[in-house]
Amino acid sequence: MEGQWWADFVSAVLRAATPLVFCALGVLVCERAGILNIGVEGSMLAGALAAVLAAVSSGNPWMGVVAALGVGVAAGLVLALLTVYLPADQVATGIAFNLVCLGVTSFVYKLLVLGGVQLMAPALRAAHGPGGRVSPVALAAAVTPLTWIALLFVLLTWMFLFRTGPGLLWRSVGESARAAHAAGLNVFRVRSVALVAGSLLSALGGAALTLGWVPTFTDNMTMGRGFIALAAVYFGRWHPGLALLACLLFGAGEALAFRAQALGAGFNPYYYLMLPYVLTLVAVAAMGRAVGPRDAGKPYARG
Repeated sequence: MEGQWWADFVSAVLRAATPLVFCALGVLVCERAGILNIGVEGSMLAGALAAVLAAVSSGNPWMGVVAALGVGVAAGLVLALLTVYLPADQVATGIAFNLVCLGVTSFVYKLLVLGGVQLMAPALRAAHGPGGRVSPVALAAAVTPLTWIALLFVLLTWMFLFRTGPGLLWRSVGESARAAHAAGLNVFRVRSVALVAGSLLSALGGAALTLGWVPTFTDNMTMGRGFIALAAVYFGRWHPGLALLACLLFGAGEALAFRAQALGAGFNPYYYLMLPYVLTLVAVAAMGRAVGPRDAGKPYARG
């Protein structure tokens, strides 16, 4: 029984961490290009709803993933227009974007519920459970395909940013946009692509939440996971591999909270739900001061 518990727990950690990994990568690629992607929560929430609606209507969960990608691209274009080309304040714009997405998704959700629409999506199922043992083969069959896609994206992001010439140029925009412009880079284009890519990844995190973790949509179901992804990037010092470890840590807190709540110990269930957020605060506080890309959050305009 103990081996079964640990096997189920590890697989639950991987499923809970998958949405965070996608969102953390979305934040990281933006900040490496000098953009504070505060709107990650809104993109995740919109992607979660789009994934469920498309999966329910088509009966195919992969159509939900495609719909989430489309919503992510649209969100990235809107944010790029506002924060890159206007340019508006990135923090204020991100917060406003989150509030708009929260309001729109809540309105659509309540409208569908009143209309009697069932938002139980066909989930991306794992091959089978871990079978009472914690081993690479067992865990490989216990997680959804989106988990493997997330891990692949971590590797690709690391290779792009730290092992390619375009990745070096990408990072240079985040360190000094004016110096990058003087070197001949189109700062507006790089930052726009970064926002589209970041929003796409965040929306994919929403799809991983509703199709791979909880196969339904509820009002404000992201519950601050986008901000946990922001903390994971800070905790991971803007490195994809370290951000992955942070997401696994926070995913362990979430999985432990649900399992402790299921077992019950006479405590208020809200105490258990606080666990991943308290763990996030403790981890960030323990890391101390971290210095990110120097131009992250600074609007750029040609002088």
